[in-house]
Amino acid sequence: MNAETFDLKKHGKDIKEWVSTGITDMSAVTFANNFGQYTAQKKMPTSQIRNVFGEMRRIQMRGFNLERTAFILLKPKLAYAVKRNRNDIMRDFYWFFEKAHDAVSLNDVGAEIRFDNFISLVEAITAYHKFYERD
Repeated sequence: MNAETFDLKKHGKDIKEWVSTGITDMSAVTFANNFGQYTAQKKMPTSQIRNVFGEMRRIQMRGFNLERTAFILLKPKLAYAVKRNRNDIMRDFYWFFEKAHDAVSLNDVGAEIRFDNFISLVEAITAYHKFYERD
């Protein structure tokens, strides 16, 4: 896959579905592979993905219901990092993150399950990013 041919924006509906209903087929894995490769080819620092993923894991370990505020504040924290880094790949990652974050929807008891689905998707992207990253 060439980074120039990956079209992230066409996956908005898919991202929301994977977070809302879970990863039920290989399409999410294919997306994670392609997006991970795209972020690596565009030279997104692994530390940026790891910072977000690490905070999500911390929220999960402490308990999503106890850490809802921390989850809500992840979006503005990432927006700040995007502005500070000023590169297109960070903006693309933020676009993905925003779609997935919004799909968690804190309005009902299923939010924790959707949060876990979100973590699974970020974990897969992180793994593929690391796989394709050049040393």
